[in-house]
Amino acid sequence: MNSCKVCIVTGASRGLGRGIALVLARDEGCRVYATARNGDALRGLAEEAATGTKGGTVTACILDQSDDAAVHTFVEHVTAKESQVDLLVNSAYGGLIAVKPHFGKRFWEKPISVFDASLNIGLRSAYVMSALVAPLMVKNKAGLIVQISSFGGVNYLFDVGYGVGKAGLDRLTADMAVEFKPYDVHAVTLYPGGAVTEIAAFPDGETPVFTGRAVAALLNTATKEDLAQMNGKVVQTAELAVNYGFTDLNGELPQGPFSSIDAAKQCRETMSKPLIQYDREAELPDSSTTNNPGMAAMFPGA
Repeated sequence: MNSCKVCIVTGASRGLGRGIALVLARDEGCRVYATARNGDALRGLAEEAATGTKGGTVTACILDQSDDAAVHTFVEHVTAKESQVDLLVNSAYGGLIAVKPHFGKRFWEKPISVFDASLNIGLRSAYVMSALVAPLMVKNKAGLIVQISSFGGVNYLFDVGYGVGKAGLDRLTADMAVEFKPYDVHAVTLYPGGAVTEIAAFPDGETPVFTGRAVAALLNTATKEDLAQMNGKVVQTAELAVNYGFTDLNGELPQGPFSSIDAAKQCRETMSKPLIQYDREAELPDSSTTNNPGMAAMFPGA
């Protein structure tokens, strides 16, 4: 493992982004540029990462990803200091905070701002950051971009905007991979299972560290042949855990109904079938299963 790999992780002040940045720096010895709007939280992350023994660091970078000029300045700052960026993880997402007060409502009953929140800090921000980081990766003919998405990309989940944003991320990865192919740069979409974070409380869910270990496996364990096979595709944290032999903090694989290997197999089965918009025989799901007032309890920190 190269202890000097350079990583950018967005949305790193809490949740999955924080866990990813922490694992990469503290456990994998990477130099991580962690972005978010909450400077205090980022500095706390940097202090925790410094307890590792592999020389990794977190640089706290206060950044509003809705500000394209600020993102451009951030990338210029990183690329002025670093000759390479080995990994970009687009984890920032603003949709859940916006949708939480509206669980149980249909799309026409919600403010347009709820839809915008799922696309702006999520799909659009991932595109902007990727477009600005890509030139250095292409120049070096090396690099990996990981988009943090979810099962909502292939099936109705929570909200129209949520699904559109996640499906967009999945397609963003696929089309980026097509254009990256001649340059040995890879793009992968990662579906975490239902998680337990400062934001979410899925039963027996995976921890942010588990998600971080999945990203670390893509960066440091997967071979070039593995990445070539995964390029442009969706992979799941539970699948990667089985393939590369890592566990969650308790030494086991997550066992929750939304995070277990069985849940990942069910998701993979869904992904293997035509999406409902392309299958004229497919039955439409019941939106109330995941879009109901009780779902707000799954996101106590949003």
